[in-house]
Amino acid sequence: MTRLLRAFFTLGMFGLMLIASQAGAQIFPSQPIRLIVPVAPGGSTDLLARTLGRIIQEQTGATVIVENKAGAGGTIGVQALTQAAPNGYTLLMTAPDGITVLPHLRKDIPYNVERDLLPIGLVAETSWVFAINPKVPARNMKELVALAAAKSGAIRFASPGTGTSAHLVTENLALIGNVQMLHVPYKGAGPATTAVLAGEVDMVTTSPASLKNFLDSGQLRGLAITGGSRAVALPNIPTMVEAGFPEFVASAWFGVFAPAGLPAGRAERLEEIVSAAVRHPDLQKQIASTGLDSKLMNRAEFSRYVTTDSLRWRNVIEKSKVVLTD
Repeated sequence: MTRLLRAFFTLGMFGLMLIASQAGAQIFPSQPIRLIVPVAPGGSTDLLARTLGRIIQEQTGATVIVENKAGAGGTIGVQALTQAAPNGYTLLMTAPDGITVLPHLRKDIPYNVERDLLPIGLVAETSWVFAINPKVPARNMKELVALAAAKSGAIRFASPGTGTSAHLVTENLALIGNVQMLHVPYKGAGPATTAVLAGEVDMVTTSPASLKNFLDSGQLRGLAITGGSRAVALPNIPTMVEAGFPEFVASAWFGVFAPAGLPAGRAERLEEIVSAAVRHPDLQKQIASTGLDSKLMNRAEFSRYVTTDSLRWRNVIEKSKVVLTD
């Protein structure tokens, strides 16, 4: 009888432990979540992150603390994520530069994207727009490429800085068009756009939201966008595919990452949380108001997307021989 009671007692305790374990897994998140943003407050990435964090907090009850860790092209923030415990309570909301671009340009990057990061979900993406000063005698992208082909360096293009995505997407155009254009780097998209408006340079490549007012007013001429479909904000500007460059499709993206080593169950739960937040009307409104496009992807899809993006920019960097000068 005593042995039987002991057996029942042992089984009972095991059952209680199992229930407690399952309950603990189900209540994630049960403590504050730190959401790292690798840029300064105020930009598109920061605004998206703050709206995302607020929605996650409302939906889960867990406090979400947005922490800006700007510097070194976003790599400081990415490194901070890789140093965090892989428990789901530290996340990163980022644009691509520190993930798929700078690791191919800098030898001192203190992390390995494939080894140290776990993609959780895509939040939004945007195309780039190729825009020129109206004095440039080109009405479409093929005419611009023809001008560049007629004389090496005849087309001068501005970028927010060497090695930025906007710089590389224009280098990609030069590669595909088999032409040489003169790169003139500026300190940010604003100064680069101002330079084109003033006629200092011929072309700039940046987001639809940044250029819409100048394009609508005729101060700049939009030749094409790089996405797979036309931008909602700029419906009259063709895609690069429509402009006669079928191999040219590229987008900038904004996504959420966790440290590698996160348990599968917790990664699945985070994917659910982020996906639900992206579907929320408030985040959809924020995405639209920032001039971006909402696009949901599960973890596997987003992981493949990041890998493809990284391979694209590595190829462009190697073929264009882009080197950081500072």
